[in-house]
Amino acid sequence: MEFKELVSPSLTELFIQELQRMILSGELKIGEKLPTERELSESMKVSRAVVNGGLNQLADMGFIRIAPRKGAFVNDYVAEGDIQVLTAIMKYNGWKFTPEYLEPMLQIRKSIEPFFIELAAQHPDAPCLSKIPEIITALREFPTFQAAGKLIFDFYHTTALASSNMILPLLLRTFMPVYQSMGSVIAQLGYLEDQIRECESIYRAIIHGQAQDAKDYDIQSIENCRKWIGAHYKPGEHFHLSVSPS
Repeated sequence: MEFKELVSPSLTELFIQELQRMILSGELKIGEKLPTERELSESMKVSRAVVNGGLNQLADMGFIRIAPRKGAFVNDYVAEGDIQVLTAIMKYNGWKFTPEYLEPMLQIRKSIEPFFIELAAQHPDAPCLSKIPEIITALREFPTFQAAGKLIFDFYHTTALASSNMILPLLLRTFMPVYQSMGSVIAQLGYLEDQIRECESIYRAIIHGQAQDAKDYDIQSIENCRKWIGAHYKPGEHFHLSVSPS
């Protein structure tokens, strides 16, 4: 039996998580001015350094806007945020892939995966592809759900590297938390063996230079992901699993 390592978050991380929760729950509304750093320090029982560092990180994420000499305000995080906001929203919702979350993620996958998989098949001798059998072997060794999610991401990231296009692996890493969490859910639902077979089919097609077959296998894999995860949700419902990519 494998036990998960316990890691204690820092006070700054706890401060950030609490403000994210208050913003995403609506307790702090868009446009609302936050208390001063001193007031936050006193009410939350943390140092000014923790508050200052946390606010700056929240501003970098897009959750708040800091106006010099005016204070900090809750930002329009959907309009101004990035993948960090998306990750925070998914964490807040327990990584539950209800249709409103799942479908956009699948559309993103469909928009980039077949492209870099086709390019990878044009470079079947790319050295990084030698890592794929190791990834598949690790997936077969009954990893934890979280480890399975990371390995599934590693598979796609490695094929993106094999495309010889520097933009595609960078784009994929942007969505790493989403890929990892989706892979973890697939494993927890009992579809890991199916996912492994799909990865093997994609890999074989790539190393044999069969670009169209590789693309077709990937598109089918995305459709299966929609079927596997989507079958457990209805619009507005929450899934009973709570999976974190970390």
